[in-house]
Amino acid sequence: MIIKIMNFIILMVSVMMSIAFFTLMERKIISYTQNRKGPNKVMMSGILQPISDAVKLVSKELNLNLKANFIIYLISPLLNLLMALMVWASFPFLMTFSFMKMSMLFMISCLSFNSITIMTMSWSSNSNYSFIGMMRSIAQLISYEINFMMIILTVMNICEQMSLVTTYILQKYISISLIMPMTLMVWMITILAETSRTPFDFSEGESELVSGFNIEYSSKSFMFLFLAEYSSILFMSFITVNMMIMTNQKVFTLMMYMTVCVFFIWTRSTLPRFRYDKLMMFNWIQLLPMTTVLLMISFMMKMY
Repeated sequence: MIIKIMNFIILMVSVMMSIAFFTLMERKIISYTQNRKGPNKVMMSGILQPISDAVKLVSKELNLNLKANFIIYLISPLLNLLMALMVWASFPFLMTFSFMKMSMLFMISCLSFNSITIMTMSWSSNSNYSFIGMMRSIAQLISYEINFMMIILTVMNICEQMSLVTTYILQKYISISLIMPMTLMVWMITILAETSRTPFDFSEGESELVSGFNIEYSSKSFMFLFLAEYSSILFMSFITVNMMIMTNQKVFTLMMYMTVCVFFIWTRSTLPRFRYDKLMMFNWIQLLPMTTVLLMISFMMKMY
């Protein structure tokens, strides 16, 4: 038990460090795509810029909205970060927790709770922009969570297991993305919407909502939101590799993980934001029927 707890603590520290340097990589890649240098002042080539940003955010004053529901307003960002970190407990490391035999269900539960924390943050802020951001965000997350769960059901059906450790073992010789390549394409679109990344970042559309659901947050609260968002991006990248393109070659697996992380950055630097009605129409008219067909195909594959 002590080894398992130590594993989890080391994992949490590693996730936090990964988030810090993932933000640096994102700013560098976006700056190079726009023909500029990006962060390059702090230490050599801006390598300690994330540490400097963290110190700046912690030292800032926490702005309190007089109309806010104070306790919920303060607790919600912390709950959001807690759920984003708890989901990493399903990570299939060597000493896994004994209750992680159904880690996919645990993962779905934690990721679904994030939409509730966004709702409480927006409602407790008592701001019009936050409320509009909440309505957009909840509609988007609930819509795309259906596709998210349908694809996970497809993987469960093929592997006949609910454990991420088992999906890793079963893909020793052939990955699921080679058996059903369409699943990977639909999954990549779905995780972009689930993490509210460009071109699906309607909950915090700067051009019309200023910053959406997190407009009233600053200092440590904003840092918690920031950490939760990037933690979910890194976890989605890991889940993509684990469920779809895992092999027994560790170097190849790490390369694919980095590729999916860069995919999130590439979409942000390249694609413009959708129109909101087109986003919802795309889900209900095109994406959902596609995921339903993929699930049916997986049942047929198991039967025959």
